[in-house]
Amino acid sequence: MTKQIAVLSSQKTPIIQALSDYFKDKEIKIFQTENILEACEADLCIIDEYKGYVNEKVLDCTQFISIHNSLLPAFDCENPEEKAFEMGVKVSGVTIYYTDSKKIIAQYPVFIDLMTTMNEFKQEIQSVKNKLCPFVAESVIEDKLFSFDMLLKPDKCSGNCSQNCSCQ
Repeated sequence: MTKQIAVLSSQKTPIIQALSDYFKDKEIKIFQTENILEACEADLCIIDEYKGYVNEKVLDCTQFISIHNSLLPAFDCENPEEKAFEMGVKVSGVTIYYTDSKKIIAQYPVFIDLMTTMNEFKQEIQSVKNKLCPFVAESVIEDKLFSFDMLLKPDKCSGNCSQNCSCQ
C-alpha cells in the first residue's frame, strides 16, 4: 500500500523536490498543501514555513513533524534566519522536531563567518533542509530511530565503494 507524505506550507517549497527525489523508487506519494484537513489524510505531515495555525486537536489525526530554520531553542520566532544573522551568531542551523511534543528529532548546524551574506546563509539553510528532511521523514514514516549514520552511509551502499566515497 502506498504511503503519503504531505508538506504543509504557505509557499512553494524546495523540500517537495528533495523528498520526491529521495523517495522516487519507493511507494510513497509526496504532495504539498495549505489545507490542514488534506494534510491529515497523509501518513506523515511535514510542516515547513506554514503561516497558518495548527490546532493541537488536529495533531492527533496523523504524525506531524516541523522544520525550523534555527537550532532550537534559539530563535523560536518568525524569520529565524534574519534574527540569527542580525544578532551576529556564528552557528545556526536547522531543527526538525515532532510538532505535538516539541521533541527534537534532528538538528544540523550552519556556520556563519564574517564574509557570509544573508542570501548565502539562507541558501545554506535550505540546502541543509533538503538533505536532512528526507532522511528524517523516512525514519518517522518507518517508525525507526533517526541516526546520522543514515546520512553518512545510505542503505544502498554495499561498503565496497572507492576511497573517495562518502559512504565509508
